[in-house]
Amino acid sequence: MKPLLLKYSDIMYGVCKHLAAVLFCTMSALHPLTAQNILLKNPSLEGTPGQGKVPPSWRGRNTPDIQPGTLNITQPASDGATYIGLHSGPAWLESISQEVPLIGGKSYTVSMDLAYAPEYAFLACYANLTVYGGNAPSDTAERLASTGAFFHTNWKRYTFVFHPTRNYKFITFMADPAIPCDKSIYGSALLIDNISAALLETPQLSLTLKHTCKGERTGEASVSITGVTSNCTIRWSPGGETTSRITGLAPGDYEVTVTHPNGVSVTKRATIIGKEVKSKVTVTPSPCYGDNNNTIALETDGGTPPYRYYFNGSTSGTYTPSFPKLSPGNYSVLVKDEENCAEQLDRIEVVEPSPVSIAGVRKKDVSCTTTMDGKIMLDITGGTPPYAYSLDNGHWQGDSSWSGLDAGTFHFKVKDAHSCEVDGSADIIRNVRECAVFVPTAFSPNGDGQNDLFRAKVHDDVHDYKLEVYTRWGQTVFSTNSPDGAWDGLFKGKMLPTAAYVWVLLYTDSKQQARKQTGSVMLIR
Repeated sequence: MKPLLLKYSDIMYGVCKHLAAVLFCTMSALHPLTAQNILLKNPSLEGTPGQGKVPPSWRGRNTPDIQPGTLNITQPASDGATYIGLHSGPAWLESISQEVPLIGGKSYTVSMDLAYAPEYAFLACYANLTVYGGNAPSDTAERLASTGAFFHTNWKRYTFVFHPTRNYKFITFMADPAIPCDKSIYGSALLIDNISAALLETPQLSLTLKHTCKGERTGEASVSITGVTSNCTIRWSPGGETTSRITGLAPGDYEVTVTHPNGVSVTKRATIIGKEVKSKVTVTPSPCYGDNNNTIALETDGGTPPYRYYFNGSTSGTYTPSFPKLSPGNYSVLVKDEENCAEQLDRIEVVEPSPVSIAGVRKKDVSCTTTMDGKIMLDITGGTPPYAYSLDNGHWQGDSSWSGLDAGTFHFKVKDAHSCEVDGSADIIRNVRECAVFVPTAFSPNGDGQNDLFRAKVHDDVHDYKLEVYTRWGQTVFSTNSPDGAWDGLFKGKMLPTAAYVWVLLYTDSKQQARKQTGSVMLIR
């Protein structure tokens, strides 16, 4: 028997019957071109209880049972007097079906009461309902909805919204044994009652969103309704607007509820995002001072690419996030995305490196008439270390000093890690005197700035230098291996008394002769 549709279908069927064109009109009424609420026959599943029976207007697969009172099932009906019981295993599937004209691409809502029967002739493991669409009773062509396994033995209401992808002639409710059961061959034991009177035509909603910028109210949301043949009402919250499109939205969540004249409501959430454009700024300074080749580069994220960059107040944007050949100073960049969400970056400071500078030139003149022991030492600041040094266009070296120099004028160059250069010169003179080492006979370390230190006067290019000072008992109170080393009259941080102290000096002179000099020095307080 064909199911009833809306009142329109009943009228069409009656008219056709009186016109003696039953076949044609039945097909027209029961298979309309647009979806309607589809009335179900005997949705309360009323019938005479018994094993292997199905309620009137329903078709069964294998042996469904009208309950209660069959196979130890005693639970009262949730509606009316009877309901259907199904128990299935992998080799034995039970289901009930009814002929209905499901239309592909439409949406329907159906509700029913369900319960689990732990012992239904055999022990069961769970209940599990799956709804199918097909073109014959018990046909499982398309899975439309499923509860998954459940275990409550009291009646509970379930509501399904399903969307067949094709036209079907039957809807089937099956006890699904998809999950293995170790208690018996019947894993799924399902009780069904009080199916809704109709498969209700249900709106299908799709949202179109326009997001806003962070801190602004320019968002929009639109709802499109498909799958229905009747006018539906729309209500947005918050705000209560009843149009399909709302504007002026701040970031946040909004809900639209669409209600069909049949009472079915569908709610969908719209989340308006406050898009924020964020940029990481990298300033790359010029390699050398005064080059004016500084660069500002930006890495932008968020918002909607591509991004436009307005540099230093320009009204003409560029899609290139790099700005080279800049002089030192402060700059600004306005960043906009495709939806005009903006980020203002002010006071981007560009600082180029300080110039490579010669902070000091220290030199040692040639000691005496026949030696070549001149020395130049440089102190460098600025630029980008490390530095390299060259004397008189010679090879570059990492040491900032040159030794073994004769008298003359020397030109030097210094470059930093970016090859930024500075140059200068120094004059080395020769002391015309005998090449020798002289040791004073007295000193007065009293802090007056006059003769406060005891050191040898080295007028020669000496090597392997060692000067030691002893007390009269032979205790070493001072030792140095540097010709510039000097004694301040202290021993272990304490001032020694006025006395004569013995010294021994060892060195190799400029003629490569080993020398030893000895004597005494008077410490005067």
